[in-house]
This record gives sequence, C-alpha cells and structure tokens, in this order.
Amino acid sequence: AFSATMAAPARIPTAELENMGKKELVEAVQKIAPLAFLTDNKLNGKVDAVAKRANKDKVIAAYNEIHDKGLFSTDEERETEKLAKDLEKAKLEEEKAAAAAAAKEAEGAEDESVDDGPKCYTIVVNKKGNKQNYPVKGDKVKVNYHGRLEDGTVFDSTTDEAFLKSKKRKAVALCFK
Repeated sequence: AFSATMAAPARIPTAELENMGKKELVEAVQKIAPLAFLTDNKLNGKVDAVAKRANKDKVIAAYNEIHDKGLFSTDEERETEKLAKDLEKAKLEEEKAAAAAAAKEAEGAEDESVDDGPKCYTIVVNKKGNKQNYPVKGDKVKVNYHGRLEDGTVFDSTTDEAFLKSKKRKAVALCFK
C-alpha cells in the first residue's frame, strides 16, 4: 500500500542518527515516509508532540525501515493520501447521518428543535483571586452552593439554614481536590 515513486533520498549514517535529537529524527522520518507508514508507526502529527511520546530507538528503526524497504513519499503524495482519507471519513459521516435520518423518519419522529432555554444559574465570587494565589493541581478547594429550581424551591444547599435544618445536615462546604 506504500508507494516508492519518490527517488531515494540520501541515507543518514547510523552514527549520525544516534547523535541526532528526537525532534530532528522525527522531522527526517516525516519528510520521507508515506502517511500510512507514519500513522501505523504513530509518527504522524506535530513534530513536537510526536517527539515527546516517541522512543528514539523506534524512530531510528522506522527511519531504517523506510530506507531498507524503499518506502519513500513526497509531500504531494502525503497530502493526496491525507485528502483521500479525509474524503473517506466525510463520506462515512454522511452515510451515518443519512442512516440516522432514515431511522428517525421510519419512527415517525418529527424534526423539532428543542430549546433548553437560557442557563439558569449565577456564580457569586466571594473572594477574588490576586493572580498569584490560585488553586493548582492537587490543592483542595472548598465550595458553598445554593441550588434552587425555577419556581424558587431549594433542592440542595450548603448555606441555607432552613434547608439544612430540615434535612438534618450541617453547613459544610463541598471540598474538591
């Protein structure tokens, strides 16, 4: 499934490959490999992201495999491959949408859009941050809240004394980590 239409680029010697950084290696592989090869070997994507997650020995092995098997590809071929893949994906999504519409029509369901209306909540900040002290991953955060339905009925609260007394609960803020 890989093409070998690109002329073989000059092969970087193994000693040089070993001395290169992962980012450089990933760039070298992405310049010459077909998209399907890159995808199969999880070397497709932004160079920085691929270099972070890739094992250097595996990138070197992939580079050598490309040269050993002659799996070279030009930028145009990779772009064509990507467009074909995107087209196939779009076609599948269209088919799914058509199937869903047909199933909905078969059930006799009417196509009505449901409006959930505006969000019915307010956020009250008792103490603003100073852009220096703020929670970071692992910190505990305490939150007081007061939940009310549209008709005014309190369904849950950590601050309403009457509600807490009726539910025999103490006023304790929720604590998140």
